[in-house]
Parts: sequence; C-alpha cells; structure tokens
Amino acid sequence: MNDDGLTKEDIVYYSDGLKIAAHLYHPTDWKKGDPPRPAIICLSGYSGRKNIATIDMPQRLSREGFFTLAPDYRGYGDSGGVPGRHRPLEQAQDTYDGITYLETVQSVDANRIGVYGSSFGGANAVWAAAFDDRLKVVVSAVGVHDGERWLKSVRTPYDWFLFRDKVWAKARKRVVTGEKATIKRDDIYPPDPDLDKPKWKEEEQGSEEVTELDLESVEACFRYKADWVVDRISPRPVLFIYAEYDIMSPPEETTETFEHCGEPKKLVMLPKARHNHVYEFSNSEHFQTAAKETTSWFKQYL
Repeated sequence: MNDDGLTKEDIVYYSDGLKIAAHLYHPTDWKKGDPPRPAIICLSGYSGRKNIATIDMPQRLSREGFFTLAPDYRGYGDSGGVPGRHRPLEQAQDTYDGITYLETVQSVDANRIGVYGSSFGGANAVWAAAFDDRLKVVVSAVGVHDGERWLKSVRTPYDWFLFRDKVWAKARKRVVTGEKATIKRDDIYPPDPDLDKPKWKEEEQGSEEVTELDLESVEACFRYKADWVVDRISPRPVLFIYAEYDIMSPPEETTETFEHCGEPKKLVMLPKARHNHVYEFSNSEHFQTAAKETTSWFKQYL
C-alpha cells in the first residue's frame, strides 16, 4: 500500500502469446472478504504506456471504490511485442484480454466491467465496447474516433495531401520491395506547442518512451474508424468528454462521434481547455471536472 492509501499490484496477463504488463489498483476502501466490486480498464493514448499521463484516472477511480486495470499496450512500456509497432486492432485485442483477466480476479464483479480511454485510448474504448458487450459502461475523454479524419484535422489541407500521399507511396514501395520506413511520433501528430508535457526522467516514466514508429502504424491509423461502430454500443451508456481548445484531438473528433452514438449518452465540454488539461499532471481544474464526470457516470451505470 502506498502512503496515500492506494494498493497497486504489478500484474501480467497474456494477449496473442505476448506478456502484457499492467497496474491493478484496488479500491482504497476495499477489505478482504468484501463483496465483489466493479472494475474499469483504463486505456492510454498514442504513447501506449500505463504510467504518467494515464496513471491519474485509474488512481482516482480506485479512490472512488473501483478496481482499475491500466495496461501497457504490446510493444510499449514493460509489455512484450515489437517497439514502434502501433496497431489499433492489436491494442483492442489487448483490451479484450484485459477484460478476461479482470474476470479472473476474485474480488471483481465480472458482470460490472467498464472502460475509460483518453486520447487514442478513446478510440480503443469505443471500438472494444462495440465488439465486446462485457464492457457495460464507456467513457472517452479527448478521444480520437476516426484515425484518418483525426490526422487530417491536425494539418493544413496542403500538409495533409503531402502527408497522405507520402504514406501511401511508401506503402506501395514496401509491398513490392519489403523495405520498411519509419516516422517520428511527433511527425504523425504534432504536440500542442503551448502545452508540452513535463520532461520526465525514465525512472519516473517507468520505461523508455517509444518515439519512432514504423510507417505501417500510420496506415493502420487511417483505417481505424471507431466512429463507424459507435452505434453498436447502445443501450450501454457512453460518456464523451472533450476540450474546447484542443488542437491535438479537435472537438469535432468527439462531437461528430457523439451524434452517431445511441442512447444513453452524455457530452461534456471542458471550456477553454487544451488536450493535456484532461490529465492531472497539467495541474488544471479541468482534470477535476473530467474525474468528477467520469466517476459519476460509472457510479450511475456500473
């Protein structure tokens, strides 16, 4: 148990034969012998790791009475797999197997499992819930919901055509020569120039950050359209949270998907907020709003 009352287990489960490393947080008010509690799997953004940016909501939800599971995607953090390989459908499989792992935890109510995803994890949360009805409640915060639309939205029309045509030209070369290309993560989607993340040391982050990816990761992102399947989730409830001044995942990424989602659903705007304001490290009141809305949603429906 940590000094703040949190109980965290470093656990491992397996997906496609790969070791998936995760933190399992216990409810801070839970005691051995208590009835089973609901659980929430918490999915990180494009950086793929369970520490730092994705550690805040699992801990908050743990304090609110839920078991929470925060995994590293395969190829990231302490998980197995190929570094620099970002495949959303494989991350969805990691999520399905994370749900199955939670079903093996004796203190978890296997019929009350929800999912929280932030940024690209929002896409994975929606996608996973659309195809796995074991997820009873969904929250997507500052989410990406259509990979191609997202990557187009963060570029000028000129830059978008250059970027898209370069990716497909490299793909055509790859399929006839076997030659692979790589790309810097910051060249896939630009960070907010006015709101960079803190410069954490590797020991603070828990693992080395993956900053270079194969270009096939971009091709896979083009084809990943959680927006197309969000209507499959209803009648399970979905909460969407977006930041009004988000330039990393613009508001339209959320509002358009909200329109396609069935009931029950709720849309929450964080006024004048930027993308990273949804995270606690930003020292922003917006995280408190997002956490309050998220907790309330799960307590109401899960």
